[in-house]
Amino acid sequence: MTGLKKSTIGIFFILLIISIVLNITIGAFSISFSEILNTLINPQENKIYYQVLLDIRIPRVALGVLVGVAFGISGAMMQTLFKNPLADPSIIGVSAGASAGVVIFMLLGSFLPTLLFDGFLSYLSLPLSAFIGSFITILAIYKLATIYNKVAVTVMLLAGIAINAMLGALIGLFTYVSTEEELKSFTFWTMGSLADGDMKIILTMIPIVVITYIFAIRKKVELNLMLMGEDEAKNSGVNSEKLKKLIILFVSLAIGTSVAFCGIIGFIGLVVPHIARLLVGSNHKFYLPLSAILGAFILLWADAFARMIIAPAELPIGIITSLLGAPFFLWLLIKNRQNTMN
Repeated sequence: MTGLKKSTIGIFFILLIISIVLNITIGAFSISFSEILNTLINPQENKIYYQVLLDIRIPRVALGVLVGVAFGISGAMMQTLFKNPLADPSIIGVSAGASAGVVIFMLLGSFLPTLLFDGFLSYLSLPLSAFIGSFITILAIYKLATIYNKVAVTVMLLAGIAINAMLGALIGLFTYVSTEEELKSFTFWTMGSLADGDMKIILTMIPIVVITYIFAIRKKVELNLMLMGEDEAKNSGVNSEKLKKLIILFVSLAIGTSVAFCGIIGFIGLVVPHIARLLVGSNHKFYLPLSAILGAFILLWADAFARMIIAPAELPIGIITSLLGAPFFLWLLIKNRQNTMN
């Protein structure tokens, strides 16, 4: 059985590598694999292809992989934290919290010191504000949903709906007071896109995603024990309160940074962990790596469809992931309802 799970992870990893190569060839005009190799080996022969690959295609695909891994791992940890397959950054308001953090920063921009808008500090202000927004949101939802050390799923979903509505009103206020140019930019950003990927964003995302993944893998035994119940985890020596706080911290960091750079991309954190669980079970030794791989795999192909459907223009990736995820979420609700009735 262990060999089969490892083989499943290996197969999807190979599929991810193939997907990365294929996605580099997809765009407003196609570039064959041989042309990619030739361009990278001899950049002077075709400067246009070289610029397209280095400035657009490769950073976009790299960003898709990093954000996909971030959502996959974060969704898996959140579903373990809440002990429920319905937990997802977009559904319970975490993505909205991150975007609200960005909105508040934009609204307060004129009142903040000029230093915050100069150089490297300006670049960090966006992910930092998104991180703070997502951290406060997860913490608030977890506190509201925890009753006698158990998470009430109904309360969690209702709290997520309420916080989503409140943050939606805040975002609506921003769109009301913004200029026409800001409105266009912000509306497209809220729908999610990988179009703004560049090396500066990639280099910012890499350490955050790597640290989040390492944390999750190192805590795989504790996460397995948490699934068995907090009492069982405590009896086995797990500091459950510290672990919960660390999960909230790392999920906030990964989701906040992803939302800051790519906008709101819904349902990846819901769909991916569930598929991974169906394929390899709930053991985090296999469940976490497959969630990371599937997150990158699904997000890359969602972005590919977003670019191909109305080429040479592109749809916001959030529309594609919502079309995929919303029916899946309804199916999960129906399944849980049937299980409750039985």
